[in-house]
Amino acid sequence: MTVTVPITELKQRTGSVLSKAVIDRQDILIERYGQEYVVILSRERYQELLDAAQSRLRLQFKEAQQEVYQVTKDIPTEEIEEMVESAVAESRQARADADAGSS
Repeated sequence: MTVTVPITELKQRTGSVLSKAVIDRQDILIERYGQEYVVILSRERYQELLDAAQSRLRLQFKEAQQEVYQVTKDIPTEEIEEMVESAVAESRQARADADAGSS
């Protein structure tokens, strides 16, 4: 549950506002001049969000991996290795060119 708190209240009652986040497990949305400004989360809630994001990334990676396996199943391993090496070399050259151009 999210609770909205004006920044003036945060300044006056910091301990109480932080307790809402930690003890009551509430996400605290701080408003400044009537605009959403910052969110205060408990460490536990923050970790939950990080874990959920990491799980989504893992799932996306596995889906991409399966797609690559499907698309390349009929291509010999040696040919795939050559394509990867070529792409890496091109990427490194492009990066070197970009770095040289920004100097």
